[in-house]
Amino acid sequence: MVPLPGSPQVPCFPQCVEWILQTQQSNGSWGLIQMDSSINKDVLSSTLACVLALKRWNVGREHIKRGLRFIGRNLSTATDEQSVAPIGFNITFSGMLSLGIEMGLEFPVGQTDVGRILHLREVELKRLIGDKSDGRKAYMAYVAEGQGNLLDWNQVMKFQRKNGSLFNSPSTTAAALIHNFDDKALQYVKLLVSKFGSSVPTVYPTNIYHQLSMVDSLEKIGISHYFSTEIKSILDVAYSFWLQRDEEIMLDVAACAMAFRLLRMNGYDVSSDDLYHVDETTFHNSLQGYLNDTKSILELYKASEVSVSENECILDNIGDWSASLLTEKLFSDWVQTTPLFQEVEYALKFPFYATMERLDHKRNIEHFNIYGSHMLKTEQLPCCVNQDFLALAIQDFDFSQSIYQYELLHLER
Repeated sequence: MVPLPGSPQVPCFPQCVEWILQTQQSNGSWGLIQMDSSINKDVLSSTLACVLALKRWNVGREHIKRGLRFIGRNLSTATDEQSVAPIGFNITFSGMLSLGIEMGLEFPVGQTDVGRILHLREVELKRLIGDKSDGRKAYMAYVAEGQGNLLDWNQVMKFQRKNGSLFNSPSTTAAALIHNFDDKALQYVKLLVSKFGSSVPTVYPTNIYHQLSMVDSLEKIGISHYFSTEIKSILDVAYSFWLQRDEEIMLDVAACAMAFRLLRMNGYDVSSDDLYHVDETTFHNSLQGYLNDTKSILELYKASEVSVSENECILDNIGDWSASLLTEKLFSDWVQTTPLFQEVEYALKFPFYATMERLDHKRNIEHFNIYGSHMLKTEQLPCCVNQDFLALAIQDFDFSQSIYQYELLHLER
C-alpha cells in the first residue's frame, strides 16, 4: 500500500500487488493454510489486509469480491475468544475494517456484527490510554497498521532502528511510510523487495536469531556434533555481532539471551556485564516485556543459569525476576498441554546443570514440536529442526544406547 513518492495514485511496489493477485486461495482467503483446514484470526486479518491493498489501487475486482465473501462467512472468528489471536488483533483488524468502510467496501455482514468488532478496538484503546509506560508506547507503535490518523507518527518514528525499520517489521515500517514519508524507511522496504522479490518475511532481519535457534535445537536433541563446522561458523558471526553490540542481537531480548548462553556454553569469552541493559525495569518497558512474552522470559532465565563465578550479580538478578515471572505464568490460566508450558515447567524444575545430558536429549526428542509456528502480527513458520533431523537424533540416541548396553555387559563380566 506504499505509494510511489510524488505519485500518490501509483503503487511503489507493483510486484507486491501482483503477488496478492496471484496467491489468493480457492476459498477467497490469503494466509497460511492450517493443518486442520480451520480458519483463525491470522487468516482473517491477512485476507482483509490484501483486500484493502487491492482496493487502494483499484485492481482485482473479482479477487476483492471473493475476499469479502470469505470475511463475511468467517467474521464470527474475530470475536471468538478461544481462537488464537495475532499480536494487537483487536486494534489492527478493527482498524482495517474501519478503513475498508471508509474506502467504500461493502462487507456482506450485518451492522451489528461490524459494530461489535469496532467496539473491541475502542475498548482496547481506552484500556491502554491511561498507561504512560514506554512499553505501552512501543506496543502502540508496533501495531500501527490499525490506527491510521489516531497515532502521532513522529512519535512512532522514535522507534526507528539503524536499518531504517520499525521493530524489524516490514508491515509497521510500510504503515509509517504511508502516513509519514521517511527515506531510511523507504530504503529498508526497497531492500526487502530487492532481496526477496514480491513477498517479504514477517520480520527482517532475523537471520542470526534463526541460526542460533537451529544451533540450540541441534544441541537439545544431541546431534550438534555432526554439524560442528557449521555451528562454529554461526557462533563466530554471533560473537562478532556481540562484540559490536549489533542491534539485531542487542535489541531483541530473546536473541540476546540465547546468544549469551550459546556463546558462553561453547567457550566464547562473553561477559555478563554486557547484559546490563536487560534489567527488570527495561524489560517491562520493552515490547517483549509489555507483551509478557514467555519465550523471551524463558530465554533470559536459561541465560541466567550459565554463571561461571560467584560475582555475576547481573545474572543473579535476571534469574530471580525471570523465574518469578515464569512461576506466575505456571499458576495462571495457561493451557497446561502446550509445548511451551511444559518447557517452562521443566526448565524451572530441572536446571540444566543438574540433568544428565543423554536423558535430557531423550526428553527433548520426545517433546520436540516440529510443526509449531510463532504467532506475531501474522503467523510465522519457524526455522527449526525438521523431520529428517529428528530421525537422525533418534537413530543417534539408539546407537549410543547400544554402546552403553555393550559397555555395561562388559563391566558386569
